[in-house]
Amino acid sequence: MVGHFRGGSVRPCRFRWGGRVYRIVSVSSSWESRRGASRLYHFVVRTHTDDVFEVHLDTSGMCWQLDYEYDDGA
Repeated sequence: MVGHFRGGSVRPCRFRWGGRVYRIVSVSSSWESRRGASRLYHFVVRTHTDDVFEVHLDTSGMCWQLDYEYDDGA
């Protein structure tokens, strides 16, 4: 996962999953949560392939995780 950090905020830009690179074109939702002392930044993103994923950044290790792929219903 590649994220853009600016002015105290973060925005996911692209990630690799299943051997493919997905470019994020929009963030439809974002929120923060905590796990112990760690702050988690969650995002629901739409990619250039029109797929929708939920990802988060865990500040304890500054690592990203793919949490969920939304089904398009097709």
